[in-house]
Amino acid sequence: MKNFNTYIRLYALLIMISFFSSCVNDDSFLPEENTGNVISSTALVTVLNNFDSVANFPTENEQCFRFVYPITLGYNTDSTIRVESYDGLVDVISSQGANFNVTGLEFPINIIFKNTDVTISIINEIALLNVLSECEFDTIRDDFDQFFDGCFTFDYPVTLFNNAGEETEITTDDTFQTFYQEQGIAYQPSFKFPLNVLVSPNFESTEIETYFGFYRLIESCESRCPNLSFSFELTDQFNLGYQFTADFPDIEVVGTYDWFVDGQFIESDGPNNQGDNLLMRDFGSSGTYEVCIKAETPNCPEGIEFCKQIDVAEVCPELFFDFEQEQGTLAYTFTSSFSGIEELGYQWYIDDQLIEEDGGANGDNILSSNLSPGVREVCIRTETPSCPNGTEYCKEITVEPICPNLFFTLEQEGNTTSYNFTAEFGNIDTITYQWEIDGDVIEQDGGQSGDNIFFFQFDPGSYEICIRTTTDTCPDGTEFCEQLVIE
Repeated sequence: MKNFNTYIRLYALLIMISFFSSCVNDDSFLPEENTGNVISSTALVTVLNNFDSVANFPTENEQCFRFVYPITLGYNTDSTIRVESYDGLVDVISSQGANFNVTGLEFPINIIFKNTDVTISIINEIALLNVLSECEFDTIRDDFDQFFDGCFTFDYPVTLFNNAGEETEITTDDTFQTFYQEQGIAYQPSFKFPLNVLVSPNFESTEIETYFGFYRLIESCESRCPNLSFSFELTDQFNLGYQFTADFPDIEVVGTYDWFVDGQFIESDGPNNQGDNLLMRDFGSSGTYEVCIKAETPNCPEGIEFCKQIDVAEVCPELFFDFEQEQGTLAYTFTSSFSGIEELGYQWYIDDQLIEEDGGANGDNILSSNLSPGVREVCIRTETPSCPNGTEYCKEITVEPICPNLFFTLEQEGNTTSYNFTAEFGNIDTITYQWEIDGDVIEQDGGQSGDNIFFFQFDPGSYEICIRTTTDTCPDGTEFCEQLVIE
């Protein structure tokens, strides 16, 4: 099944090409050199230059698009050639030289984009420029903007064609800048050849006769400048820490280069600067950042840069802890364990009350606490640059009370109304309690100083005798009671 999105995209492109073609169907906005029906085409030269930019020509199916052959090309010698296949086009591109190179083609032509079978008709230059945009090819303007006033500049006077195809003589840099801005950002530099330029480093005057020569100039600009590069890795996921490592073959030749983040200078680096060729960077927040290295050398006075866009994602750590209760007590031990715990500081909370800080290199990641009976919420929480709104992991724990099993015995003294009561239960030496008769507290007892014996002389009647206690583990209290009837 064909990719639906691809067809939608191509359909939109076809509409756009058709629109522009209908608006400028006589190509009057462009300078023309007619050899029969062959039209001078900077876009075509750009296409051929892109096809030729990879060593060992890729196969036709690997190109962004392919021509529907035959096509007719024009040379700077006012001759033409009919190309019947991609192999023929490769031969044409490979055989070009300073004195014999392609300058135009005969419109209309048909093309087919990669991975489709849709044929699109290209009837003029502006439609072919739209194809360059679709294929993300650098245009003449892209290359011109990168190297003008660096690798080369004009040897005035020069003549350019404006958007209306009219010749404009340019005599100074100021005049050119005004002209260039007036044409708008879509304008492709349209030169009247021959064109004289001053080329660095000595800025000697050089004559360029065609756009083929212009691209050879750009190649020389690129080859004189070092190929910069760097790699990067995430070193601290919680603080958004990255390490950037400069690694390119000419690093010793370059000597000194500069690091930039979003256009702001960070530091100089390189062998001549006693640098480590590393940039350590903690980004303050998530987002997309552009990191660049820039350098200038004697052979590359205009400078060169290499940039990468870094997508710094917001990532919250996945916190976790487990717990266990010491048998017979309300003592709990909470142990946290999650990825990156050695690097991350976090906090323990019980019922939304901060208990302690933990984590990091010196944390034991353990919380010991005696919880009071009831439903308790225990949480660990953290906030980091990579997780600015914070994250937490919580557990609800139902803490059951642990109450002593109270008990006492009673013994009557002879045939009297006097009785002795003796309390007997576990841990009696650590628990204080009280003796009650019909809800009235009569005596405190228990603990290390208590004798755990209660004597009372009753009047005839019915009585409820109880022992009652409240402890930390039994905050609501517990009791043991016996009914006693005195005749």
